[in-house]
Amino acid sequence: MNTIKTIPIGQLILNKETPNREERVEHYIIPSYQRGYRWTDLHVLALLEDIDNFLKSQSVMGATKESYCLQPVVVVAQTDESGDVVWEIVDGQQRLTTLYLILKRLGKRRYKIIFDKRYKSSHFLENLSPATYNDDTPDFHFMSEAYRCIDQWFCEKENEDIAYADEFATTMLKQVQVIWYNVNLITKDQNDQESEKIDIFNRLNIGKIPLEDAELVRALLMSKIEEKTEHEKLMRQAEFSNEWYEIEHWLQQHGVWRFLTNKSYANHIQLIFELLAKNKNSENYNTYKWFEKEIRNSVNETEQAEYLWKRVKQTFSKFRYWYNDRTLYHYIGFLLSANFIKIDEILEKSETDKQSFGKWVYSKVDEFLNDVDIEQLSYEGDQTLLKNTLLLFNVLSVLQLKANPQNRFPFNLYNEIKKGEKWSLEHIHAQKSQDPLQRKDVIKNWIKDTLDSIDKIDFIEKTDGIDGEKCQVDVKSMREKLLAMSQQEDIDNEEFNLLRSQIVDAFDSPSTKHQLDNMALLSCPDNASLNNAIFPVKRDRIIEMERQGKFIPPCTRNVFLKIYSKADNQPYFWSHSDKQEYINEIITVFDKFKKEKNNG
Repeated sequence: MNTIKTIPIGQLILNKETPNREERVEHYIIPSYQRGYRWTDLHVLALLEDIDNFLKSQSVMGATKESYCLQPVVVVAQTDESGDVVWEIVDGQQRLTTLYLILKRLGKRRYKIIFDKRYKSSHFLENLSPATYNDDTPDFHFMSEAYRCIDQWFCEKENEDIAYADEFATTMLKQVQVIWYNVNLITKDQNDQESEKIDIFNRLNIGKIPLEDAELVRALLMSKIEEKTEHEKLMRQAEFSNEWYEIEHWLQQHGVWRFLTNKSYANHIQLIFELLAKNKNSENYNTYKWFEKEIRNSVNETEQAEYLWKRVKQTFSKFRYWYNDRTLYHYIGFLLSANFIKIDEILEKSETDKQSFGKWVYSKVDEFLNDVDIEQLSYEGDQTLLKNTLLLFNVLSVLQLKANPQNRFPFNLYNEIKKGEKWSLEHIHAQKSQDPLQRKDVIKNWIKDTLDSIDKIDFIEKTDGIDGEKCQVDVKSMREKLLAMSQQEDIDNEEFNLLRSQIVDAFDSPSTKHQLDNMALLSCPDNASLNNAIFPVKRDRIIEMERQGKFIPPCTRNVFLKIYSKADNQPYFWSHSDKQEYINEIITVFDKFKKEKNNG
C-alpha cells in the first residue's frame, strides 16, 4: 500500500526507522534512468529565498505558519546488500541534492546520496568543496555551480548577521517539510518493477507538471483504507476509485466546470478539496496538509478518512443538484458569474433543507436587483453593475422560457470569455467618433461593410421621439455617393468623413447614447470589430458571428434582430420606440422574477 505523509527535512536525514549503519543516516539512490543533477542558480536561489522568506515570517509578531512545505519526494523502498532499507528516488532528485548541498555548506549532518552507475558523481558530491570545483562532467559542473551559488548566498547573509546560518539550519531541519510519498509497486518481477518505476517517473516529469494536492489527497485517503481481509480491502479500493472517477468525470464537463468556477486544475476534484479545507488555493500544499492533519489528529485514522471522503461525496451531490435544478442553475450561475457571492458561502448556506436553501439563493439575486436603478445605469457610471444587470437580463430571459435542455444559459461560454477575451458594453447604435477615420484600409472596409448592409435601403422613415412627427431620410443618394467614392483610386479623407457622419446621423435616433437603452453585452474582440459601424452593419455581423459559432448572448442577438420591437417594423436603425420596448422588456423580465417571491 502506498504511504504518504509530511515530514521535516531533519527526518530525511535521521528518523526512528533509520537502519543502524556505521553512520546512521538514510540512504537515497538516484536510478540510472534519470538524468543527473541539473539545477541552475535560478532554481537554487528560488529554494533558498523561499526558505528565507519563511524564516522571516516566523519573526513577525503573530505569525501563524507552522511549516513550509516543499514539493513531494516520491520514493520506492529497496534493500541494500546488508538487507537494510534504502530509498530509490522516483521524483525529487534535484531538490534532494540541493538540500544536501545546503546542509553541507551549513556543516550539518547529511543523508547519503548514491548515483546508480555514476559512482564518480556520488564521490564528487560527498567531497565537494570550493577546492574541488570541477567541470569535467555535467554532474560535476552543475553541482559545483550550485554549491558556489549557495556559499555566496550564505556569505552575504552572514556579513549582516553572524547567527543567520544557525537560524536558517534550525528552521530548515525542523519546520521546512517535504511530502513523503512512498510508492508500493504493483508488479513483483524485477524487470516489470523497473518498467513501472520508469513509467511513474515519466508521468511525473513529462511537461514538468508537479503533483497536485488532489493526487496527494487521493493517495492519503487510499492509504487509510483498512478491511478485515485483503480481498475486502481491494474491493473497497476499487469502490473508492470508481467513486473518484465518477466525481472527476462529471466535473470535467466544460458546462459543469465553468458554471462552478474559472479555476484551472488538472484534477477538478481539487475544487471540492479546497472548499472542505477552506483554502482559497492550494499554495504550498495547504489543502493536502489540512487533510493530513485532520486524519493524523483523529482518534481513528481510518474512520476519519472515510468521514472526509463522505463529505467530498456530499459536496459533489450538492453541485450536481445545483446544476440539474434549472432554477437553481440560473440563480447560482448568475451569482457566481457576477462575483456577487463566492461558492464557499453558497456551499455553507446549502447545509439546510432544499426549500430554505432555494429561498436564500433567490434572496441573493433579489438583493442584487434591489441595488439596480434602471434609469440611472450608464456607460459613464458603474460599468460592472451595468454588465451584471445585462447578464441577469440574459439569464432570467432564458430561465423564463419554457423548460427544455436547450433553454439553459451557457455559463461555461460566458465565463470562458470573461476569463479570456473579457466582456464589454456594446453601443447598439454607434457612438459618433470624435476622431475622423484616416487609414485607407479602415476607410475601404467601412465603405464595403456599409454598402453591403444598406444595398436595398432607399429611404428610412423616422419618428421623432419628442413630438412624434414622421420624416423620411434619403438613404439612396448617400449610398450612391458612397458607391462612387468606393471606386475612386484615392479617397479624400475629409470628403469621406463628412459623408460618413451624414450616414451615421441618418441611422441615429434621439437618445442619450450611454444609457441602458443603447447597451448590450458583447465580447471585447467582437465589440472592437463593430466599432464605428451603423446598425444594419452591426446586425449583419452579429448574424455572421453566430454562424461562425461565436457565443452571442441571447438578448444581444434579440436586440439586433429586433425581437423586442413590436410597433416599429423599421429594421434599419435603433429607433426611439425600439429603445423604449427594449427597456420595457428588461423591466418585464425583472418584474416577473420579483413575482416569484410572492408565489414562493
